[in-house]
Amino acid sequence: MAKIIRMPTKDGDYRDARHFIEHTLEIFEAEGVESHIVVAGKNREGEVITGYYKCGFGDRQEICGHIQCDIIDQMIRANPERYGE
Repeated sequence: MAKIIRMPTKDGDYRDARHFIEHTLEIFEAEGVESHIVVAGKNREGEVITGYYKCGFGDRQEICGHIQCDIIDQMIRANPERYGE
């Protein structure tokens, strides 16, 4: 498992989705991300739209695993009294 570098962001930091994506691209460029990119979002009807750039099946699964780890880490940090410090 690779090290997860979390983007220092909060929903309130952005005017809209475009602003978030533009900032994400700036971070990707600064970190040297040129491939293995996964994007996803929900439309107004609740359907999930996914997209991949230079990312095979195994890469998608690896990135999905990292996203899940990031979510669990955030959950534990938000509830230290439940999970310990």
